Amino acid sequence: MIKISIVFFAFIVTIISSNSFAQPPMPPIQPLDGPGGTEYVHGAVTRNGPYYAKGHNKDNNYKYYIFEPAEPMPVEAPVVLFLHAWLAYDPYEYRFWIEHMVRKGYVVVWAQYDGWLTFPWKYAEHARITWKDALNRLDGDEFHVRPERNLEEEMMTAIVGHSAGGYLSAILASDFAWWWIKIPKPYAVVSVLPGGKGFIPASNFKKIDPSTKLVLIVGDEDDVACKSTAMRIWNYIPQIPDENKDFLLVQSDGRGQPEQIANHYFPNNSGFFDTATVDARDFYVTFKLSVAALNCAFRGVDCEYALGNGSFEQVYMGEWSDGQPMNALIWVEDPNLLQLTCED
Repeated sequence: MIKISIVFFAFIVTIISSNSFAQPPMPPIQPLDGPGGTEYVHGAVTRNGPYYAKGHNKDNNYKYYIFEPAEPMPVEAPVVLFLHAWLAYDPYEYRFWIEHMVRKGYVVVWAQYDGWLTFPWKYAEHARITWKDALNRLDGDEFHVRPERNLEEEMMTAIVGHSAGGYLSAILASDFAWWWIKIPKPYAVVSVLPGGKGFIPASNFKKIDPSTKLVLIVGDEDDVACKSTAMRIWNYIPQIPDENKDFLLVQSDGRGQPEQIANHYFPNNSGFFDTATVDARDFYVTFKLSVAALNCAFRGVDCEYALGNGSFEQVYMGEWSDGQPMNALIWVEDPNLLQLTCED
């Protein structure tokens, strides 16, 4: 009887073990430290709004929210303009990405440039007007975190965008050069899966200041934008030295569940047209690269993550739960030679 029990017990253990090994590995978790990690300066985020640019009350073409660090609330901080993808009209779509940047020490202004079926050639104008209104509000209201200024008393700002917002990020970065527009020069631009070439009018990207830290990101399964819009930016910024710009490719990895697909929608945090809400693609791509670019531009740290020319810190994507490294980012030295299976 004892022998039978031992054999039966061993059989059950074997079944349980087999089932355990049959489970697909889980994606990498959020790291503890680094620009994409859980080491936060602030314990909470305050969301204020909606606001509307002066003279445009209730017009969603000029609508914005302000996300500010709290616990503790700083007196001042650099301000980041966040530009959403086309039709992504709710900041909730990017909630965790925005909150990550805020808890790392930055004020984020989420600006809506498209009220619905707005002519694309108006997007940049709407974004500029809304951006200026938000900065004026922050600078003139004692209840908000004030925009941090440099030694020349210029506001310290940056622009981060996804899809159409990624293209607009570069457009606004070039617009600052025109004196009548009167928007501050961005210290950094992070353009994630930029799209819109062909329906959003281009700008003179050679006007982007050479000191701007610029990171362009494309995905190997982005069948919406692929790389054409990113190339439209990259090939027209020769004035920015190599040490201030990088072009990165996100590789898909289907080893486990949920699959980590480098499609056009992974930067949103709602799971729309995607395999998950928040996962390694956020921690090691959008979270890491945006905060790293901000830290590099404003504080002079973490440059090896944002502009590392393929450094380990820049391309590392963590490990699956079985210990296998996830497919790394690829630093692309010459994007014109980059071959992709996705189509523009």
